[in-house]
Amino acid sequence: MSIRKNSEPKNEATSESKMPLLQESSVVVGIPAYNEEVGIGSVVLGSQSYADEVVVVDDGSDDNTAEIARQTGAHVIEHEENKGKGATVRTILSYIREADNDIGALVLLDGDGQHLPEDIPDVVNPVLKRECEIAVGSRYLDQQKTETPLYRRCGQKVLDIATTGSASTHLTDTQSGFRALSPSAISRMNVRTDGMGIESEMISTAGDHNLSIKEVPIDVRYEGVDGQTHNPLRHGLSVLVFVIQLIRDRHPLVFFGVPGLLLLVTGSLLAVHTALLYQSTEAFYQWRALLSGFWILLGALSLFTGLLLNQISNMIKNFYYHQDDSRQEPNNL
Repeated sequence: MSIRKNSEPKNEATSESKMPLLQESSVVVGIPAYNEEVGIGSVVLGSQSYADEVVVVDDGSDDNTAEIARQTGAHVIEHEENKGKGATVRTILSYIREADNDIGALVLLDGDGQHLPEDIPDVVNPVLKRECEIAVGSRYLDQQKTETPLYRRCGQKVLDIATTGSASTHLTDTQSGFRALSPSAISRMNVRTDGMGIESEMISTAGDHNLSIKEVPIDVRYEGVDGQTHNPLRHGLSVLVFVIQLIRDRHPLVFFGVPGLLLLVTGSLLAVHTALLYQSTEAFYQWRALLSGFWILLGALSLFTGLLLNQISNMIKNFYYHQDDSRQEPNNL
């Protein structure tokens, strides 16, 4: 398949503070959408001013999302049933990989209208200028301008800490769905989640492949936007659980080793205290001895598991890194 060129002229009526788009490279905008008939039309029309093609993946919507997107000029891919945001992003990535011509960057943004299409140049230009492999539009880089409700910001802060811990990188807005990817990042972005943890997994995957990430400030709109298709508490908990699973799978020494070390230390201290009590009072506390022994055994087992899984994880990472290098060698000849 080929990426279609948009013959519409670039929109010049943007704010003076907005960066102009570098037009020598082709840009594709991908929009995951689920029941977004209210905002999808304006998002597509706004994005067309900055993209050579707009791709909308309709994730089994019950409304007219797909039809409206198609009428406004987007290339629409439909899921027969609702699979989750992660599945829609994977579909977009697959579509780009199967295209028979190169692109300069892929931009992902939400279809509910919270993200402003006029921020696309600010987000994509660092990738087009090769300043980074992934650019993330941050709602919190400029703290004075954020309109995020306090309850959302508190929950997102927890997810930021968990995600940056799993990816060993520091970002102010790991949950932002507004981001741009270079061709190199697209080829390495082998994400697997179907759910709302896709943003966290992309950051973690970028860390695994040493892909450079840069944040740029963006505006976001919440007032008058019908964008909450999931319960915020359930959404946050599901992402947090997924991030914990990422830490378990990608950093097993941290996940198993730290608790194991704490159990070993606590069990040893309790055993010493039990021995000292017996020496001074000649009273033997069986429950203390049993508990200390159980903690020491469990801690040793957990620490050994972390070390073993960490070694296996490193072997798998080295295997994939060698595969990536072998794929790049022909391009460097």
